[in-house]
Amino acid sequence: MLILLLLASCCVDKSNFKIQKALVQTRQIQAKTTEKEVDTLKLDLDRSKLYWKGTKMRGAGSHEGEVIISQGFLLRDNAGLSGGKFEINMKSISITDIPKTDPIPIKNLTEHLMHADFFDVDNFPNSGFVITKITTHFPENPEISGNLTIRGITKNVTLSAIHHDNTLSSRFLIDRFDWNIAYEGSWADRTLVDREIEFRVKLVLRE
Repeated sequence: MLILLLLASCCVDKSNFKIQKALVQTRQIQAKTTEKEVDTLKLDLDRSKLYWKGTKMRGAGSHEGEVIISQGFLLRDNAGLSGGKFEINMKSISITDIPKTDPIPIKNLTEHLMHADFFDVDNFPNSGFVITKITTHFPENPEISGNLTIRGITKNVTLSAIHHDNTLSSRFLIDRFDWNIAYEGSWADRTLVDREIEFRVKLVLRE
């Protein structure tokens, strides 16, 4: 009888050991499958673009131009795009709607935009955008939330984007007063120049 009990005990112990070992292996497999492999995708800085447009008198007049994206990347995991950031060289701001044959108006407007009343590029030479969340209802139209920093002020904005092949693009408006752009400027800056600034961004990944 004692021998039978000992044999039964050994069988139970071995059985429990196998069950515990199987559970540990299952947890390890589950942990590995839930881990997300994240790839860092660098931007093609020659093809990635940021355009701006400002209006005055409720759209009666406007100016537009470009600012150089100096560096950036996107993150991609098993589910798709998951994050990223890009930096903007504010000292590179240019005017594209005034003919190059009129250098004086271009110079005057460029200096005005770089002045402390507007982007204050001497004190804030860089702006940037850091993606905090990407919601994908449709793969080609992700909703992107991120922190936009201009003049040292960071605020979260949400953008509707278009994702096609290796390009992510979006058009969005900001209220310049939220970033103290011309907040204490001249009467003309505060009243004649419209509050909204339009940005169009195109992020192209390296091939």
